[in-house]
Amino acid sequence: MKSIISFRFKNALTFIIVICALSIGFSACSDDEEPTTTTPTAKVLSNYFIIQDASLVQGAIPSNPNGRDLGQVSINANAIAGGTSIISLNSQDNIQKLYVSVKGANSYYSITPTLQKNTIFDFVLLFSQNLSDPYFELQITALFDDGTTSPIYTTRVTIISAGTGGLQISLSFDNEKDIDLYVVQPDGEVIYYGNQGEEIYDTITGEYIYAWGLDLDSNPGCYIDSINNENVFYPTEYIQAGTYQVWVNMYENCDESIPTNWAITALKAGQLVTPTYGNNPAIGVYPIGEPSNGIGSELTGALKVMEFTMTGITPQPTKIKKSSPLSPSAKMKLQRVGVK
Repeated sequence: MKSIISFRFKNALTFIIVICALSIGFSACSDDEEPTTTTPTAKVLSNYFIIQDASLVQGAIPSNPNGRDLGQVSINANAIAGGTSIISLNSQDNIQKLYVSVKGANSYYSITPTLQKNTIFDFVLLFSQNLSDPYFELQITALFDDGTTSPIYTTRVTIISAGTGGLQISLSFDNEKDIDLYVVQPDGEVIYYGNQGEEIYDTITGEYIYAWGLDLDSNPGCYIDSINNENVFYPTEYIQAGTYQVWVNMYENCDESIPTNWAITALKAGQLVTPTYGNNPAIGVYPIGEPSNGIGSELTGALKVMEFTMTGITPQPTKIKKSSPLSPSAKMKLQRVGVK
């Protein structure tokens, strides 16, 4: 009897030891295979845009989910790397501060408006030339005079592909109009919808792409694409020495019942060019009822917004290319007004 009890005890002890060993082994395996949880890296605001004359503040954007709305926001929902977006806020309340951020960032810009009640507050986003995400979510809140804060206004901004180069001039506007960007080069050649620059064949994609020039022309002849951006770019080796002029024109006002805010910037190597005439960025508004001005390269009735001087290759005098084939944008504009 004693030997039977001893045998059972030894077996039980062995069983316990084995179970413990297996438990330790499984525990060790479990510890080794458990996935490591990492905290998502906060987005860096300057990788998306900067706002001139605004303060960068660390921390989450201030907001109150139960607060009153900040007002009516007008913005171009599409952006290009190196481009701009002018944001217009119409509020019925006195605003002490505007806060602007990107969802996922741990910082925000703080803007002190200069206008008061029942006015429109405008500010410009200057987008980085290194924009790589297909889109981001813009966040805006307001601090009112009574000390309360608005809920977060959020809108998706989609990134549209465009050239940057050593010199980039871009136009953005906040609704669907046919607004045209013109760049007069030092050699006198006008880059616009009817003379967009130089195309080259891309053997990889099997498509023609722009080596330089106007690679983005939006809403031609009110054939609406809703991109609301135009862009002219020059790789460094194509930059001419001399003075560049930048013009803007309302070719066709597709909806005269609403105003249109626009902004233009010129960048050299990713930095704002210092103009010899006008401002950079240049901002403006086409008011309600702005008449259409269906011009070509003559610039009659267009608005000159900027001049700046570049160093680069010595330009050779060029002749107006009257026999050049029409670009797709030019064809659509002419079809729209009934010219064949």
